[in-house]
Amino acid sequence: MSNLAYARPATYAPPSRPLRSVDREPVEIGTTRAQRSARPKVAYAVATVTSLFAIFGAQLLLSIVVSDGAYQISALQTQQKELVRTQQDLTERLDLRNSTQFLAASAATLGMIPGSSPQFLDVSTGAVSAAPGTTDPSGCGGACNLVANSLLSEVPLIDPKATAASATTVASAGVIAAASAPITPAVVTALPAPVTH
Repeated sequence: MSNLAYARPATYAPPSRPLRSVDREPVEIGTTRAQRSARPKVAYAVATVTSLFAIFGAQLLLSIVVSDGAYQISALQTQQKELVRTQQDLTERLDLRNSTQFLAASAATLGMIPGSSPQFLDVSTGAVSAAPGTTDPSGCGGACNLVANSLLSEVPLIDPKATAASATTVASAGVIAAASAPITPAVVTALPAPVTH
C-alpha cells in the first residue's frame, strides 16, 4: 500500500448548470379538519374569562361578608360591655338594698319593732328562752349599733301603702287565675312551701 494522495488539479471547476427561472404559482393554504380542531376556539376564551370574573366576584363577595361579620362582632362586643356595666350597676343597687341598714330602716317604716334580745325556741318543750348574757340595756333592739350608710341617702324606703296594694293585686290575680283554671289532679313532687312576700 502506498501513502500517496491524489490531488486535484488547480484548474478544475465543477460544471456549472445554467440557472433556470422557475415560475412560482401562488399557493392557497387550505385547512384540514385536524388543523381547524387544533386552533384555539372562542368558546374556550369566553369560558376562561367568565370563570375569572366569577372567581373575582366570589372573592369580593366573601370579603364583603367577612367585613360585615367583623362589624357585627364589634357591635356585639360593644353591646356586651354596656350590658356588663348595667349588670354591675344593678348588682351594686341590689347589694345596697340588701344592706343591714336598709333592711332595718325598711322594717321600721313597715311598723316592725326590733327585738330587744334574740329569742330561741326549744322544739321539744315548746319553751321560748333568751340566750344567756344577751340583754339590751338601751332598748333599741340591736339597731343602735348600726353605722349609717351614706349611699342610702338617695334610695327610697319601702312604702307600706304600695306594698299593701301590690299584695292585694297579687292575691286577687291569684284568686281569678285559680277560678278560671280547670281542676286537675296535682302531682306532688315536693313539699308545699308557704308563699312569702
